Amino acid sequence: MIGKMARAIRAWFLCLCALSVQAQDDDFEWFRCDACSASFFKINRTLVQRFAGRTSVPSYEFLEIIDEVCDTMFTKNEFGVKQHEGKKYLFGPGIKDHIPGLGFGQMGMGDYDKRLAAFCKMFVEELGEEKLQQLYWDNRQLNHTQLCLEECLSSASGTGAQSRSPRKPRPAPRQKPLPAPKLDSPKEKNVASKKWEGRGTAEAMKLELGQVLPLLPQLKTSDLHRLGTAVLDELTKRARSAQKAERAEL
Repeated sequence: MIGKMARAIRAWFLCLCALSVQAQDDDFEWFRCDACSASFFKINRTLVQRFAGRTSVPSYEFLEIIDEVCDTMFTKNEFGVKQHEGKKYLFGPGIKDHIPGLGFGQMGMGDYDKRLAAFCKMFVEELGEEKLQQLYWDNRQLNHTQLCLEECLSSASGTGAQSRSPRKPRPAPRQKPLPAPKLDSPKEKNVASKKWEGRGTAEAMKLELGQVLPLLPQLKTSDLHRLGTAVLDELTKRARSAQKAERAEL
């Protein structure tokens, strides 16, 4: 459970990073399609190489390889950017050339490698890790072209992965202004600490979260980044501990 939560929050955090990059540079065409193709092409090739001759592997090993692919295998040594008529096109393993014979390519400029890592995590989370494992073991391979059919219907370059089910339009919710958080004096903090002493950890956590969550919209982007990094580090530690316990039981 902790491992799944850590991977989900990590995907969300990488999405935020990709959003900041996208705001600076969004002249790409077909980026979402190309990122999807590159992601599942890399995942498939790595799985086939690592699991050659094996009929089954522990789930944690399968997921560790996927994490490794998304985290480390989208380098500027393999992927680059081709420019043509003011637009940019990604090129690299598993990616279709949308403008064959046109444009000039270069490698190493920009943060497209970070965006690729973010998209890789998002597409894996959207498809589902269990579904991904089932597809691989049923066919002993992943068809990146088939998996990215919907993503490649459009040349859109937005960061958010497309939903695989249509969404119904919803009316805009009425927003209520958030009350300003009350800051306790040192004396009040001591009283509160004694009041909650001896009660359940869950109750104390609810109180702390209730005070922290209303503050999030007021934080700067840099502060949110630091907070997200701290949360990821803690979840990673817990996930590793859970994986060690799982391995010990095998």
